[in-house]
Amino acid sequence: MTKRIRRNLSVFRSVFFREKYRFDQGNAFLVFLNFALLVVSLVHQSNGNSQMIKYYIILGFVGTWLLGYFLDRVVRVQDAQEKIALKRSPIWKENFDRHDLQHEKLSNIYNKLDKIEKILKESE
Repeated sequence: MTKRIRRNLSVFRSVFFREKYRFDQGNAFLVFLNFALLVVSLVHQSNGNSQMIKYYIILGFVGTWLLGYFLDRVVRVQDAQEKIALKRSPIWKENFDRHDLQHEKLSNIYNKLDKIEKILKESE
């Protein structure tokens, strides 16, 4: 591949994923809108009290928040998702391997500096 094609693919990829992120954010909002409309529809079909619709919707939002809180604090879903993503991504693996190698090199340098410092203290 030529550099021009790679550059164009890179630009396309970044634009595509930026727009996908925006789409996902809008989709997350539509889930709540869909839920609210579902509650309204169910209340009208069951000949329920229309005054209770706002309480059902609020209760649904609070229940959704409580489920999210439970998944976040107790189940730790985000940690599990991150672990799976790290296992599946060769780029992350390369970055962590590179980080480990740099950490090892720095540790060796610190150890050598400690030895030199001890030698200098002994010679004084």
